[in-house]
Amino acid sequence: MKKTLLIVLYAIILALTFVAFAPFFVVTFFVPLIAVCATFRFRTGIFAAVCAAAVSVIYTYSFGGGHTVAAAFQMAPWVAIIPRLIAGAAAWWAGRGARKLFGGRKNRFVSKVLPVSVVATTASLLNTVLVVGSIILLVPQALNETPGAFVVSILGFAVIELIVNNVICPPLSLAIRRGLKGTGLEKEIVPLCDMAAAKE
Repeated sequence: MKKTLLIVLYAIILALTFVAFAPFFVVTFFVPLIAVCATFRFRTGIFAAVCAAAVSVIYTYSFGGGHTVAAAFQMAPWVAIIPRLIAGAAAWWAGRGARKLFGGRKNRFVSKVLPVSVVATTASLLNTVLVVGSIILLVPQALNETPGAFVVSILGFAVIELIVNNVICPPLSLAIRRGLKGTGLEKEIVPLCDMAAAKE
């Protein structure tokens, strides 16, 4: 039964990643990854990171146009894959540290919202830095502008993405926790309490 539920959960994560990565939902593409890393155990977080990496490559080859990032992903798919995996793993561990530090506090924002914001901020910033840095340093032939101009063009999008992730992901993570109560997947969810987090 538990294996069946896990398969269903993983299928939902994959489907939501495809939806979030759709070209018309650009700024939401990291929401499933962040929500999963803030809510579930490490193995599920890594699965979400693998989904994000795979789907980003699939969409790049399916819908990629003349944008620098799309061109770089087509030239070197690992530029899309490795940053997603690193960002996902780092965000999960950042969330674990935040739960240990802030979990169990009386202030609801500090104990429940802040750890998710830490995950969102870590994933968003690290992914942006790794992707942009990899393109500039390792796939410079993809640039159709100066490195400085490329960074400036990405900054606005990165800020919007960071804000969107921090607005959407905390209530989404809490809603997932509430929604999965009594489903048999409780053990797949990481605890919010700092003492429990220390035992994960």
